[in-house]
Amino acid sequence: MGFFQKTKDWLSEKTVPHVLNETLLRDYGEIISLEIDSGEKTLHADVLLRGEKEPIRIEIQRYEISRQEDRTCFIARKIETSRAWITTLAQQQLIGRPIPLPPQLSGVIARLL
Repeated sequence: MGFFQKTKDWLSEKTVPHVLNETLLRDYGEIISLEIDSGEKTLHADVLLRGEKEPIRIEIQRYEISRQEDRTCFIARKIETSRAWITTLAQQQLIGRPIPLPPQLSGVIARLL
């Protein structure tokens, strides 16, 4: 991984959680740590869900960023979590489905991922 890629991944790791915590995750919990490898298209996050005492680990082992109907979307292609039932739910409900990114991420950060 080159310097530029490490830098853009670091920038994304610092910016993305804040935006997602204020938008998509606001009602569900918060990202407490995020690791991105944009070259390999992998993402690892620790998320503390509301009402839970321990965070869950989410590993997206393949993702895409695409434009659909004037929106930037995130598409998970393979996902595992530290909770079997959440993995099953995510595989049934998220795999291959475009998730529109908040406008705050649609610009520069979406291109970095």
